[in-house]
Amino acid sequence: MFTPLNLLTFLNVAVSSIIVILAFSLLAYTFTYNFRNWVARSFAILLGCVMVAYASDVALNRLVLSNSADRWLRFQWIGIALLPAAYYFFSLVVLGTTNFRIGRRRWLALIFLVLGVVGSLAAWRDGYLVDGYYFRPPLSYLKAGPYFGLFVIYFAVAMLLSLRNIWKARSRCLTASSRQRMNYLLFGFLAPAVGIFPYLILFRGVTIESRLSLIALLLALFMNALVAVLLVVMSYTVAYFGVLTPDRVVRYRLIRFFMRGPAVAIVIILAVQTLPTVERILGLPRDIVLFSVITGVIIASQLILSVTKSWVDWLVYREDNEEVAWLRELDRRLLTTSDLRQFLENNLTALCELLRVPAGFVAAVVGPDLILEATVGPDKVRTQIAEVSDWSEALNRALKQEVDVEPISHKGFWIWALVEPTADDEKRRVLGILGVKARTETPLLGQDELQVLDQMLQRITGVLADRKLQQGVFVSLRMIIPEMDRIQ
Repeated sequence: MFTPLNLLTFLNVAVSSIIVILAFSLLAYTFTYNFRNWVARSFAILLGCVMVAYASDVALNRLVLSNSADRWLRFQWIGIALLPAAYYFFSLVVLGTTNFRIGRRRWLALIFLVLGVVGSLAAWRDGYLVDGYYFRPPLSYLKAGPYFGLFVIYFAVAMLLSLRNIWKARSRCLTASSRQRMNYLLFGFLAPAVGIFPYLILFRGVTIESRLSLIALLLALFMNALVAVLLVVMSYTVAYFGVLTPDRVVRYRLIRFFMRGPAVAIVIILAVQTLPTVERILGLPRDIVLFSVITGVIIASQLILSVTKSWVDWLVYREDNEEVAWLRELDRRLLTTSDLRQFLENNLTALCELLRVPAGFVAAVVGPDLILEATVGPDKVRTQIAEVSDWSEALNRALKQEVDVEPISHKGFWIWALVEPTADDEKRRVLGILGVKARTETPLLGQDELQVLDQMLQRITGVLADRKLQQGVFVSLRMIIPEMDRIQ
């Protein structure tokens, strides 16, 4: 039955699941791309606390036994109790990036850490911070113990001092870009702490039957949504700390990561959580609906990513869109050695079928030598080609042909010279030779064969010319990339 309580419960679980996915994804991103930086490491600790707290929230809404709920509630307190210490340590590291002498603040960070560990351990036994629990999903919380007030003071003091450190770091920023990033960090700084603080402990009378339950769930939904948004804002800012690569590289990497990872995971989780409704409507078993939904979401998400890639490029690289388009085109058109060989083999196969001959080859001119690039036909073809020692003489004869598509006959092969077309015929560049097994001693070709042959010669000549240019590009890249690595 649909009720406001059921709707708020569903939305809270969905948003909490999103926060867990975001926290885990951002943690993985930090470990992968920026773990050497102390700001990123300290932020990873903060994300771990957030993940523990919200993962427990999601689990509590799926539990049936109260004994299990008791353990999950106390496990949740590991994240809650350590969060202030993680916040203060993070703020201290951020302040240190402005060349501020931290000094005695390190000892304060150690004190907060000890208090956090003591608090997380004390939550596992009644009579100290907590005393018993209330479990009626969607409301589950530990009840306040005699020393809970001290925890509130510790939480508030740590958060206020952390906020002061971030504010001080912002005031010490000298450049506009640093100040802007610090503004983003300051804007989202307190959201996770405000969302995780256990407010329900302060209100013993909030039960599932009371009128305050809807208000509590509505407030929790608002705070959780705020945490999800501002957690991304904080992560976006932290991604730039200690990174000297261009902003567009960091931005593009972060956007693509979100689209490929967290976004897909969030859609899958939301789809899975709506399964009970779909099951009732379609009357199908849960497994069939589950497999269909997950498969559909994954395939659709990959298609959407492919379609929207050009839009993302345009958004990120608006100022350099033309240059980036050229780089993408270069990446698409570059031929590796294997690509070249396969291209030549495909064309040789088509040519042999056209001329009804069993074998063919392409050799490229490299300095004074001819290097065999590709062959088709029986295994002995390579041996037969290697036994011929005067290919250079055959090439010179082929270059004297008045009609380029007409071959010469040489040692059982028909030979064509592969010449790059230029405006000045006297300075044309010889790229190689094309040869096929001769079907007759004197080359005889029909008009249709000559037309197709002309197209194939142009394609093979073009790819050899491109390959020669690309080899120059590769040589330049080998020299440039080490320099780029040092810069970035």
